[in-house]
Amino acid sequence: MINAIFERFVEQTLVTVMVRAIMERSFAPEQLEKLFEDTAQEQYTKKLLFSNVVGLMSLVVCGIYPSVGAAYRGYEKVVGVSKVAMYAKINGLEPRISQALVRIETSAQRTS
Repeated sequence: MINAIFERFVEQTLVTVMVRAIMERSFAPEQLEKLFEDTAQEQYTKKLLFSNVVGLMSLVVCGIYPSVGAAYRGYEKVVGVSKVAMYAKINGLEPRISQALVRIETSAQRTS
């Protein structure tokens, strides 16, 4: 999912390539899943991976899709759960998980 964001810009500038490398490292599915497992206290992973939620939200934030619902329709087979389950996961996201995600992104930017 995140590749759709970069494909739009990668041919434009060298800076884009560097940003892509930072974001790919920061948003690597394995790293996001570890962050979720280490941070979540009430939520759990059943079928919908946290990395897929981040991927969908990233597509909306970067303007690839106008809404989460539209992003879901575009990646429904990748997501692998119902729209209701996806929204339940997003709506139930613990604030500490979002805070940890921001911290990891900020740390990645400092080290680059």
